Amino acid sequence: MLEATWIAGFVLLGLCAVVAWRVLPVLLSRFDTGAMRVEPPLPIPTSASARDEAWNKAWARLHAWCFEGAGDGRSPFWQPWADPFVERRLNVLTLAFEPAEDRALLIERLSRHLDGSDRLAAAGGALAGWLLRLQVKRDDCLWWRVRRATDPWDCGYLPGSEEGLRALQRFQPRRATLMVADGLDEAACRDARQALEARSEQFRHPVRLLVVVAPSTGDVSAISEPGTGRAAGARATVTGFARPP
Repeated sequence: MLEATWIAGFVLLGLCAVVAWRVLPVLLSRFDTGAMRVEPPLPIPTSASARDEAWNKAWARLHAWCFEGAGDGRSPFWQPWADPFVERRLNVLTLAFEPAEDRALLIERLSRHLDGSDRLAAAGGALAGWLLRLQVKRDDCLWWRVRRATDPWDCGYLPGSEEGLRALQRFQPRRATLMVADGLDEAACRDARQALEARSEQFRHPVRLLVVVAPSTGDVSAISEPGTGRAAGARATVTGFARPP
């Protein structure tokens, strides 16, 4: 009887250790301010308020692209050490949308929608907001839980600096992540993509890299979609987005 109790105790202790090993890093994880910044690279004019057919089409396509190949984000209940199911860990898309003010507003509003800012603003009061954040952390810890479309993402803009590139080279997403390369030159975009591609096999959550290009620049052939070896739309379109073929 005593031996069985000891065995049960060791088993329980082992299970607690595994759970702590899985949950503690999630509780301690924070938004990676080295790799991303929440603020857009340039202030968005208050006059930007696009809501035409092209805007709605681009919004719908970008939102759908974020979730393509994202998987259900869960690990088996009895295997907390297993990687969450993610079909496509890294996707890259180039976006060209005019005018520039509407493009910036489109990206910013999509980002704030994905990261839960809209839900937080609608929560109503500091206490409700705190409870929502607590709920998000709880959900992050439930490794067997299926990711929902309303679960917050981490969204941010790449700084394009040497420090930012080094942060990307060691980046590990804490949850589904949208990164935006806006206002960066071709070399910086290429370096960011290559850094993420090199890390992508270790990603436990989907990462989406949105590369913003001005339609007047046209050629974005230096940017490719990871794993395909194909050029990413040699010419950017003026009214929407250019996706790798």
